[in-house]
Amino acid sequence: MSSSLQQQFEDAFGRIVLDDSGKRLSDTEIVYGCVVNNDFAKITLILPEGSDFRNTLPGQVEQEVLKIPSVSRVAVEVVARAPEEESPAPQEAARPAQQPRRTAYLQNYDCVLAVASGKGGVGKSTVSINLALALQQKGFRVSLFDADIYGPSMPIMTGMRGAKPAVHGNKLHPIEAHGISLMSIGNLVEEDSSVVWRGPMVHSAIDQLLRDTEWPGGEFMIIDMPPGTGDAHLSLSQLCELAGAVVVSTPQDVALLDAAKAVNMFTKVDIPIVGIVENMSFFACPKCGEETPIFNRHGAEEASKQYQVPFLGAVPIELEVRQGGDAGTPVMAQGIDTAATRAFRAIADNVVASLEQLG
Repeated sequence: MSSSLQQQFEDAFGRIVLDDSGKRLSDTEIVYGCVVNNDFAKITLILPEGSDFRNTLPGQVEQEVLKIPSVSRVAVEVVARAPEEESPAPQEAARPAQQPRRTAYLQNYDCVLAVASGKGGVGKSTVSINLALALQQKGFRVSLFDADIYGPSMPIMTGMRGAKPAVHGNKLHPIEAHGISLMSIGNLVEEDSSVVWRGPMVHSAIDQLLRDTEWPGGEFMIIDMPPGTGDAHLSLSQLCELAGAVVVSTPQDVALLDAAKAVNMFTKVDIPIVGIVENMSFFACPKCGEETPIFNRHGAEEASKQYQVPFLGAVPIELEVRQGGDAGTPVMAQGIDTAATRAFRAIADNVVASLEQLG
């Protein structure tokens, strides 16, 4: 956050008067976190349970922050207390206030990996499930969390449509699908229901799914992120220690521009980029083998060079990939050998190698 932008936020908080004494929000420690990504701002407030300010202050904060010219979207999260944190090392004492404070969910996994894209329609969920299966087939214990609250697709893509997680005590138990543990809000709400929630409610839903699920642990937790660069991404960067992010794009310029936004977002919140995957890279004719770059080609590979992050691989357009996703049997669960399955196996190898380099 630049000094001028920081001053604009301080001015916004200073315009909010809390009570008759004239005390302003900027004079208190109520504002716990302020994360800014492009035109999106997420504000975290500390207000005890029962505080009268809980009813009025979030709306006031949203109203004032939206007056900042560069901000067009605001999410205000209210927590009862600040998470306990270890004392920072001396060299970290001046860490910018807008960086997320992370809690300790999913600590029983060696690696928590986000699969993200800057826009929808690039096959991020297809890459998520097939990458998870490719890692599982290499002998790793893998779980998959569908964090797309508004448009969960994993129940359909894994054949778990209509399945409900078991509840033991006060804990949800993940659904088993193709040898991996799966949790999605799509398995908790009716399929034709619309989830119409604002940012803080999305944060609460993700928090509850992470907290109240009896995750089995293992080597990998793959998080299928929602498209874009919104509040759910920032929430997950706060709620767990992400080892890194895999960014999925298609080769055309418009998709690559949005992929660049995803790279920049994760960089801003100190989450390393494991690499970029180019999905729908080309179509290989099943009869003659000729490769046709329907959406251009090599764009994501060039972008990875530009951003100095690994290129993890290119996945071709294949009928089996689309059919497998629709039928609930992902291509990596079909036991076939195609250009796409070979690509996903290579991507899994490259993810492991990239994580070791980051490590």
